[in-house]
Amino acid sequence: MSASSPLPLSVLDLVPVPLGSSAAGSVEAALAYAKAAEDAGFTRYWVAEHHNMGALASSVPLAVLAAASQRTTRIRLGSGGVMLPNHAPLSVAEGYRLLSALAPDRVDLGLGRAPGTDGRTARALRGAQGMIEESFERQLSDLIAFGTGQYPAGHPFAGTVAAPAGEGLFPPLWILSSSGYGAHVAAKAGAGLAFAWHINPDTAQARAAADAYRAAFQPSEAFPEPRVIVAASVVTAPTAAEAEELSLPLGLMFLRLTRGESAPTPPSPKPRPTRTPRRNARWPTPCGAAPSSATRRVWPRACTPWPATRPPTR
Repeated sequence: MSASSPLPLSVLDLVPVPLGSSAAGSVEAALAYAKAAEDAGFTRYWVAEHHNMGALASSVPLAVLAAASQRTTRIRLGSGGVMLPNHAPLSVAEGYRLLSALAPDRVDLGLGRAPGTDGRTARALRGAQGMIEESFERQLSDLIAFGTGQYPAGHPFAGTVAAPAGEGLFPPLWILSSSGYGAHVAAKAGAGLAFAWHINPDTAQARAAADAYRAAFQPSEAFPEPRVIVAASVVTAPTAAEAEELSLPLGLMFLRLTRGESAPTPPSPKPRPTRTPRRNARWPTPCGAAPSSATRRVWPRACTPWPATRPPTR
C-alpha cells in the first residue's frame, strides 16, 4: 500500500514512446518505473496490450513483465490485459505459467475481449484464422482448462500439458470490463473484475457493473470473495492548475487514438493544442490533486486504485 494513500494503489502502464525517445528508451523507463512503483509501496504493475500504435511500446506485455520480474522482488506483475481474441489460449496459458516461474506468487493475468487495435490489424494478428471468431467465454474456458490442467469431460485437448509443468503456476485471472458483460463473465468464472473507468468514465455504470458482479459471483480457489479494481487516469501535482497542465499530453494521446493516429506524444505540456484535446474526444478527464491527497510524486501514467470496500488480500 502506498504510504500516502488509504487505498492500495497500482499502476497500469501503456509504455508510451514520447517525442524524441525510442522504443528501447521507453522500455528501459518502464522497467525503472516498475521498480520505483515497488519502492513507493504500490501493489501491482500491469502492462496493457496495444497494436499498430507507434506511440506505444506495449505490443507484447509478457516481454515487458518478464524483464520487470528481474528488476523487482515484491510488486505483483500482470497484463492489463491480454486481448484474448488475438491469441491461442494454450499459448497464453504457457506464457503466463512461465512468467509465474520467473516471479512466483506475484503474477496476475488480466484478460480483455477487445482487439486492442483496429480491425485490419486484428485480422493480421490472427493470421489465417483471423476470420474465425470464437466466443470470448469459450476462449476463456479453454484458457482455464489449459492453465489448470482441469479439462471438462469430452474436451478435445484433454491431457495436453501447458508447459512449464508444475503446481501453482497458473496465475489468478482478472477480467477487464468497460460494461456489464465483463462483470457477468468475471462473476461466472470466479475471477477478479477490473473496470476500465479510464475508458468509460461512467461512474453509475461502473457501480452497476461492480454490484452485478458481486451479486452473481461464484467463488473460486483464487478468489474466495469478489475483488474489484477500478482503473482511472490520474495526474498529480502541487496544484490543480499544474495537474491540468501536465495532463495535456495524455489528452492529446487519447485524441490521436480516436483519430487512428500514432504520432509520438510530447513529453511535456508544450507545445500544446489550441483547445484541450480530451474535451473534444470522449475520454476521461484526468484527476488533478495535490500530493497530500494522492501521491508525493508525479506519476505520468495511469494509476489503478482499489475501491474502498473489500481491500485485496492478494
